[in-house]
Amino acid sequence: MVPRRDGRRVGPKPASEAAWNVRALVSAIRSGPGPRVWLQAARPKTLIASVAPIAIGVAMASARTPILWPWAFLTLVSAVALQVGTNYINDLSDHLKGVDRPDRVGPTRVVQAGLVSVRQMKIAIAAVMGLCVLTGLALVGRSGPFILSIGLAGVAMGFLYSLGPPQLSAYGLHELMVLAFFGVLAVAGAFYVQTGSVAMGVWLAGVGPGLLSMAILTVNNVRDAGQDARAGRRTLVVRFGTAFGRWLYVGCLAGAALVPWALWAREWLSSPWSLLASASLLLGLPVIRQVQQKEGAALNAALGLTAGLLLFYCATFSLGWLLA
Repeated sequence: MVPRRDGRRVGPKPASEAAWNVRALVSAIRSGPGPRVWLQAARPKTLIASVAPIAIGVAMASARTPILWPWAFLTLVSAVALQVGTNYINDLSDHLKGVDRPDRVGPTRVVQAGLVSVRQMKIAIAAVMGLCVLTGLALVGRSGPFILSIGLAGVAMGFLYSLGPPQLSAYGLHELMVLAFFGVLAVAGAFYVQTGSVAMGVWLAGVGPGLLSMAILTVNNVRDAGQDARAGRRTLVVRFGTAFGRWLYVGCLAGAALVPWALWAREWLSSPWSLLASASLLLGLPVIRQVQQKEGAALNAALGLTAGLLLFYCATFSLGWLLA
């Protein structure tokens, strides 16, 4: 026991008080938002953006070494936790800054809708980002400074993107960040955890999922162009117009389709089966038509379909490496 200035003593809390605190915490969790609300806030249609590059990196590494499944799982958990945490931060930030309004055309944001309180969202952000950091530390322990640098940059991006300062979303850096963290760096990081090195072809392969994740973001930005302009978000669509955004979407799909062929031309592709990834993007032709013609909330379906294109691309590209 340690005496305080007022004469009272400070020491361990009685067991009954500690038990009451635990019961209060459990009660708060039970009375809070249900799993469906938290899943909604995680934006499940877009989570393939973190899964796809990890799968590609691990599949490419299998050409060099047998897959180390525990490390692959930890890499996947860390990546998904980072994306979910970033989405939670964005949900909270948009509410605090008055970006989300009742007339928003996108899916409901849970804090703005009153489904989750500010305090509850802050706790969720701490928990999910904590999971990202813990799994990341395990990966750093195995793979060292290269993974540490990617992890630190990723966590910083998660907060700076929406909260700042500087608030990166106000500078039109959305697309480049997505290309890097949901493409090039994610594939390279997953490959490095498995093999301890990164080949040149791995960096190029990361451009494919990165461009398709950019396409998902572009649909979102075309849909929300008016709202983003009012909020001061200088996305490329806000800077150059929705027509530019619609053609940027086409460019992202075309660029991703060229990546397997570029790898094949440089003899960096272990199996021709991975070229099927390019063919899989032919499924995107109807989606391109939607993006070119529709406005506002009508683009929500195109967003989900674009995520599906990323899934098909990832599956066919990875399968080619696994069959090599």
